[in-house]
Amino acid sequence: MNINDLKDYWLEGQEGIQQKTVSVNHDNPYFIAYGINNGFVRDRVFGNVKMDYKWTETLSSYVRMTLDTYTENRETKIPWSYTRERRGAYHLQDIGRTESNIEFLTTYTKSFSKFNLSLNGGGNIMRQFYRDNYMGSAPNAGLIVPGLYRISNIPNTGLRYSNFDSEKAIYSVFGVASLGYMDQLYLDISGRNDCSSTLPANNRSYFYPSVSLSWLANYTFNLPESISMLKFRAGFAQAGNDTNPYALDPILGTSNWGTLITTNYPGTLLNPNLKPEINTSQELGLDFNLWNNRVRFEGTYFYQKNENQILSVPTPASSGFAQKQVNAGLISSKGWEIQIGVTPIKRTNGLTWDVNANFTRIRTTLDRLADGMDFITLWEDNNGGASTFVGGQIGDLYSRGFATVEDKNSPYYGWPILNANGSWIPKNGREDRRKVGNFNPDVIIGAQSKLSYKRFTLDASFDLRLGGDFMSYTYRYGESDWKSARQMGLLIPGGLYSQEELSKLLKSNPGKYIIPRNGNFPRVGGYTQATGGMPVNMGAPGYDGVFVPGVILNSNGEYVEHLGGPGTRIYPASSGYPWSYNEQITFDASFLKMREFSIGYQLPNLKGFQSAHISVYTRNLILWTKADIGIDPERAFQVTGSKQGDSANLFRQGIELQNVNPWTMPFGFKFSANF
Repeated sequence: MNINDLKDYWLEGQEGIQQKTVSVNHDNPYFIAYGINNGFVRDRVFGNVKMDYKWTETLSSYVRMTLDTYTENRETKIPWSYTRERRGAYHLQDIGRTESNIEFLTTYTKSFSKFNLSLNGGGNIMRQFYRDNYMGSAPNAGLIVPGLYRISNIPNTGLRYSNFDSEKAIYSVFGVASLGYMDQLYLDISGRNDCSSTLPANNRSYFYPSVSLSWLANYTFNLPESISMLKFRAGFAQAGNDTNPYALDPILGTSNWGTLITTNYPGTLLNPNLKPEINTSQELGLDFNLWNNRVRFEGTYFYQKNENQILSVPTPASSGFAQKQVNAGLISSKGWEIQIGVTPIKRTNGLTWDVNANFTRIRTTLDRLADGMDFITLWEDNNGGASTFVGGQIGDLYSRGFATVEDKNSPYYGWPILNANGSWIPKNGREDRRKVGNFNPDVIIGAQSKLSYKRFTLDASFDLRLGGDFMSYTYRYGESDWKSARQMGLLIPGGLYSQEELSKLLKSNPGKYIIPRNGNFPRVGGYTQATGGMPVNMGAPGYDGVFVPGVILNSNGEYVEHLGGPGTRIYPASSGYPWSYNEQITFDASFLKMREFSIGYQLPNLKGFQSAHISVYTRNLILWTKADIGIDPERAFQVTGSKQGDSANLFRQGIELQNVNPWTMPFGFKFSANF
C-alpha cells in the first residue's frame, strides 16, 4: 500500500470515528502524527534580588533571594479508533513547582605579612512546593461522543482523578575559611549543617565538612625552565542528602472501584527512622605544564563512599508490601581522571593547533547492605536484569540461567540439559542467574581539536567509550526467526557430516559447539540441505531443520547424548528462539562518535560591538560501534516514569527496547556578539 494513500487518515463518511489503516491492530502514522494531540502550556518565572552592604574595607555582607516557579497545564486528546483506546480518551493535568531560597553571607578578608585570609559565614532557607492535579478517562473508558473533549463527555464510571501536593524545607548554616601563603600554598576548610523537613526529628540535622590543600611547587623551588607549573593537590569532603517529602509515615490514598470511592494503603513499607545519606570523598591530584604551557597535564585519583543510601528494596508478598524503604549500607567508588593538553603548533603568524583529551575510569562496588539483604536490584524482568550483590559492582547485568550437568566427574560436565523437545531448560532461581556483563564503561575518553589561523577556527570533538555492555530487546525481536547475519554465521552445518563425524566434531570442543557461552546458543543444522540442514522431524518435511546439542536426562537418571543420533529432536530452523534468556542479546557497548565539527570566523570590529563571531557546524559525523548491530549503545536505557514531586525521570540503564532513532547529522549556523 502506498503510504500517501493514508494521508487522509479518516475513512470517508466516518470522520472522527474510524481511522483509515491497513490493519485493525496498527495505527495510521498520519493519525498518530496529527490526530492525537498532547498539548501543554508552560509558564515559568525565575530571578533574584540581592542587597550588598560593606561594613568596612575588610568586612561585607549580602542577602539574596532567588525564586524559580513554573506551572504546566497538559491536555491529551485521543480520538476514537486508536488501537489502545478504541473509544478515545481525554486527560487534563495541572503541574506546578516553586523553589525559593533566601541566602545571607558575611565575608571577612585580610592580608598580612605573607598570608591572605578569607572567612565566610552564612545560611540559607530553601522551600519547595509541588502540586500535581489530574482528571481524565480511565483506560478503555472512552468518550461518550466522539471528538468532544470535555470532562463531562467521560462516562461517570470511567472518570479518574488524583491530586498530590508536597512541601519541603531545608535550613542551612555554613562557613568557609581560606588561607593562602605566598601565593604558593592554599588551605580551604568548610563546614555545612542542614536541617531537612523530610527526615525524622532525631536525624534531620546533619553536618558535613571539607578540607583541601594545594601547593604550587614551582613557586617554592627553582625548577628547570621547561616546567611552567607544578601543583600538588589533596582533598577531603563530605556531602549530605535527604529524601523526598512524606517518605516516613504511610498516608492513605483514594481510588475508584466502579462507582465507589475506596481508600488504599501504600505498597511501600516506609521507614520512620531514616538517616541522611552521607557521601565522603578523598582525592589526590597532580598538575603540571611544560614548555610555556605547550604541554598540560591534570591527574586526579579519588575514592568515594556513600553510606546510608536510601533505597526501596523488594519484600516477600506475604508481608503485604511490594517493597520497603531502608538505609542500604555502604557503596564505594574509586577511579582516576586525567586531562592532557598539547599545543603542537603555535606560530607568530597566528597559526595555532590545540589538542585536549580527557580519560576517566570509575568502578563502584557494593560493600555492605542492611541486615537481611544480600543484593539490590536496579531493574529486572523474567529473563534477567541489573542487580548487584554484596562485593559486586554497580551495573552488573544478569541473565536467567539454564540447566547444566553439575557433576564434575561426569564426562558431560557443563553441558546443557535439554527437555523432551530438545531445548534448553530455564532455571528461575536468583542464585542460578548468570552474570553476562556490566552497563558501565571501562574507560571514557573525550578529545577536542582546535586549529586557528588569524580570524578562522576549525573545531572538532570526539567521544570514545571502551567496554561496558547492554541488552537489546529490539535486536531480540529482529532476530527471533534466527535469520540475522549473526545467527546464520553461528550455525553448525551438521547435515554435511556423517553421524559419527558430527558427534566427534561437537565433542572435540564442547565450549564452542555445545555449551551456550558469550551469547552464542549453539544449534546444529541449516536452512537448506546444501548448507547443512537436517531432515525435520517435528511436523514439516524438508531439510531446513536444526537441533540443540546437549544431553537429555532419561527416566533412569542417565544422560543421553543429543548430538544428531537416533532420538535427536530436530525442528524447523526458524523456530525455537531462546526467549527465556538475555545472554544472547547482550552486546559490547563500546563506541566512537564524532560529536561536532565547526568552522568559525571572528568578524572585524563592528560599530556597536565589542566582538562578533560567526560559525557553521554539523554534528554526528561518525558513529562506530563494536557491537555492529545498527543500534546506538547510548540509547540503551528505558524511561520508566517520574518520581511524584520530582521532575527527574527514572531510567533503566543497560537495556534497549524500541529506543532506536534514525542517525541524523544536523547542520546549523551560529552568530554570537558582545556589546
